Amino acid sequence: MKLSIITINLNNKLGLANTIESVANQTFQAFEYIVIDGQSKDGSVSLLDSANKRIDKWISEKDSGVYEAMNKGIQLADGEYLLFLNSGDLLHSAKSIENMISNLTADIVYGDLVFANEGSSSTYYYPEKLTIEFLFESTLGHPSTFIRRDLFKQFGNYNTNYKIASDWMFFLTCILKGHVSTRHVNQVVSVFDTNGISSDPKNQPMIREERTGFLKEEFPLFYEEHLKHMKCKNTLGRIQSSKGFRILKKLGVKKFQ
Repeated sequence: MKLSIITINLNNKLGLANTIESVANQTFQAFEYIVIDGQSKDGSVSLLDSANKRIDKWISEKDSGVYEAMNKGIQLADGEYLLFLNSGDLLHSAKSIENMISNLTADIVYGDLVFANEGSSSTYYYPEKLTIEFLFESTLGHPSTFIRRDLFKQFGNYNTNYKIASDWMFFLTCILKGHVSTRHVNQVVSVFDTNGISSDPKNQPMIREERTGFLKEEFPLFYEEHLKHMKCKNTLGRIQSSKGFRILKKLGVKKFQ
């Protein structure tokens, strides 16, 4: 089997229903669909019972957080590639999987992603080539990224000691240390529900703490160079926003551009 789609859920019945519907509406259906529920109390389990014609495997039991739930999905999956589409996330169109399935030719294949937030949305277009700067500052969106399942055997599952940034750490480990192959496909794959923990402003300090600790431990040299780069970048940004720089630019002084 080429693909397994994995959805994790905890007390998000409405989001889960929408995710299942977007999966069930795909024009291409030759994939495995797995749902991992964290023993929800809001009726999600009843929904899973009623929707089991499209769901190939599902469990509902307590877990320690999102990464333990995702790891359970990995263990149950049989597909060559995995796509994590968590409750509330949607496949962008009925042809999202049909458009991507023939493009699964690298270890990590990523498309583009719509961020949805309270009635508004914006599309994020990922770079064709992944750089250290991009990976340090940003990450690939898991609802639009197809991961070869064997990578989890090679590099290990998501580290449950981290609560928010473990998927980012996994991508850095695979790409920077493992030199796995990556491919960008110019297709919008999914709509990301920004109500999750990684999008909550209150969790940003934890994300920075987890990322910084990981970078210092695993990529100390890269991290020091990254800090120097960011310092220069911030300094340049302040210069470019100054009144004097804007005047020089209007006068055509190219040295500063």
